[in-house]
Parts: sequence; structure tokens; C-alpha cells
Amino acid sequence: GARRRFRFIKEIAEGGFGKVFLAEQLSADGFSRIVAIKLLHSKWSSHDEVVMRTRDEARLLGLIRHQHIVRVEDLTSIDGKCAIVMEYLEGVDLKGMMGFLREKGIVFPRGALFEIMIGVAGALDAAYNGRPLQGGDPLNVIHRDIKPSNIFVTVNAAIKVLDFGTARANFAE
Repeated sequence: GARRRFRFIKEIAEGGFGKVFLAEQLSADGFSRIVAIKLLHSKWSSHDEVVMRTRDEARLLGLIRHQHIVRVEDLTSIDGKCAIVMEYLEGVDLKGMMGFLREKGIVFPRGALFEIMIGVAGALDAAYNGRPLQGGDPLNVIHRDIKPSNIFVTVNAAIKVLDFGTARANFAE
């Protein structure tokens, strides 16, 4: 089949287990799109449990489709490192937003806060009670790490829950 290639543009985030990059995905037929790629740090590449958890996160998110959950497009390997290809989100996380408002002495607008909480609740409900489109039982995914830095607001005011890396789920394999 036609190989797709990735052109890394810039690093956009770093966590304990890996880095997230803005990248361009190019396919042989000239189709290109912007994606985010979560790349596991080399030091974890031989750590089976971490690799397994990263793969589980990708597979889980591949089964959940919800407007308030970051969309995972693919699970692959780049230069021998485990990589999750996700939709690229432009915006700011809730932690950054709270810090910015605090710095400016602005009280977080209550309406905006309610909108965000409703979005997050919808995402968590979908993760737990939603059934995969492929069929089968609800996945019963519990995020287990909801915090401001894992809640993202895009430039178009869409709310997205990120980082299901510590999630627990009931799914076949």
C-alpha cells in the first residue's frame, strides 16, 4: 500500500512519557493534512507496560467518537518509537486559561465555566456509557486524570478532553 510520511513542524507539548508535535501527514497521492503526533520518549520504548498503556490509550480513543474527546486517527511507529496520530487542536488548556485570567485579575466567567464543565461531563459520560460504532458493550472507560491541563478549549470554543493515558477500561483484548 501507499506509505504515508510525516513532516514534523514543531514541538507543542512535553510530558513525562513523551512529546507532542505538530506535523504534516503526507500520503503518496499528494494528500496532506495537519495532525498532532504524540511520540513516546525513547527511554520508554523498551518499557512494555508504558508501550502497552500508550497503545491501549490509542485503541480506546479509536473506539470512542465524541465531539468533546480528542480524536485519534492512528497508532503507528516512527523511528522505532510508539506514536499516536491525533487531530491537531489549536487553542489553550484550562490551566493556561486560568493562569492568564488570574494574572489579569479577571474572574473566570461563570457561563464559560459551565459550558466547559458540561462538555467535560459529556465526554466522560460518552467514554463510560458510549457504545463503539463497531458494536458491542459500553467501554466503561474511566479517565482517572481529569485536571485543568487535560481540558482544552480550541480557538473555535470547542471543548476537548485530552490524555486518556491513565484510563481504565473494560475491552476485549
